Amino acid sequence: MAAVVAPYGSGRHYAPEFASRGWTCIAVTPADDALPPLYRGSLDPAGYQQVVVHGDSVEETARALRGLRVTAVVAGTEIGVPLAEQLAHRLGLAGNDPATSHHRRDKGAMARALEVAGLAGPRSLSTDRLPEALLWANSLDGITDFVVKPADSAGSDGVFFCSSPAEIRAAWERLHLVPNAMGGSNSHLVVQERLHGSQYVVNSVSAAGAEGRPRHTVTEFWADLRTGTHLYDRLDLLRPHALVPRRLANYTVRVLDALGISTGPAHTELMFVPGRGPILIESGARPEGSYDPAAMREATGSDHIRDAVHAAVTGTPSRLAARRSQAHVSKVSLIAPHDGVLDEDLVHCLLTLPTVRGYVGALVPGMAVRRTVDLLTSPGRLVLAAEDPCAIDEDYTAIRAMEASGLYGKAARCTRTA
Repeated sequence: MAAVVAPYGSGRHYAPEFASRGWTCIAVTPADDALPPLYRGSLDPAGYQQVVVHGDSVEETARALRGLRVTAVVAGTEIGVPLAEQLAHRLGLAGNDPATSHHRRDKGAMARALEVAGLAGPRSLSTDRLPEALLWANSLDGITDFVVKPADSAGSDGVFFCSSPAEIRAAWERLHLVPNAMGGSNSHLVVQERLHGSQYVVNSVSAAGAEGRPRHTVTEFWADLRTGTHLYDRLDLLRPHALVPRRLANYTVRVLDALGISTGPAHTELMFVPGRGPILIESGARPEGSYDPAAMREATGSDHIRDAVHAAVTGTPSRLAARRSQAHVSKVSLIAPHDGVLDEDLVHCLLTLPTVRGYVGALVPGMAVRRTVDLLTSPGRLVLAAEDPCAIDEDYTAIRAMEASGLYGKAARCTRTA
């Protein structure tokens, strides 16, 4: 039996995948009013043998799971990472060391862990004082672009790009002590040099190996293309044996060791900086967010949740990458340029484009949407797959044309059909 801690977002797909392996699942979650607003009211108890509500006592929750004969604990989403690690430790199960959880949740601690390990990382400061942040930024010779962000949020929430002390001050005043999307208090903020280069995402799964050393298997490489400052545009699946993915894999494995990720999935964002090579942006010890597992399985033969369950059930992440097909796959994030409502005809046209295999988001005609300012405000994300990458590019162009001409509230005609 497996316990899924905070089974929200992509974490909700754990239960059916464990069930396909003959395992039952327990959901572990804080009380609804203790959750960040993003997740309140979203737990579907179907598929779980029981829902265990976690209060203030880790020991009490561990006792409940012990009584239910839980033999694996996984984190469904970012907010469940520390608790999942503590519970696994209390139950004597496979998991990452809870003593180093801050390396996997706090962006400042993450950068310091890389420095200790001798790995390239962004120059960073975590502080609760604006004067210290300004003094530190001024001390970096030759660095004029900075990022100010929460220490423990996700999905580009609260990320500000700054190129002057005045902009750093303005970002600080917008963020400091303001609750973030993951429920953090923003008491400390992280200031980092802004990295410039090509951005990538690396998914991996880890399990115990020989002599207690973890074995890491990189399962997916994605080129991460964005527009503007925070807007996710598209992710394109890369062939694993090309030169850049090989360099990303070598660096990522060392990052996982430095952050103490020895068990389970990790979702790692990197920047390949000219003259410096791969540099970590951040890594999360949980599955990738915002994707459609069924579509990924149709396109490639597996997905991050299925890979994580395979490792949890078998105790090994080996051969996961070998099961992937060589299909061309892209994930396209929708970008609403203004508030509006979804047009019925264009939603139908969007979802029946030839290469669309699935999507996430409530893409229901007439549904209200907000102007997209980051990943959390995107109306949805589509999975596109084809043998010919040109077919994906054609549908990508059609998607952006629909957005420009009426998907969010203005009349337009469908211009691409199967």
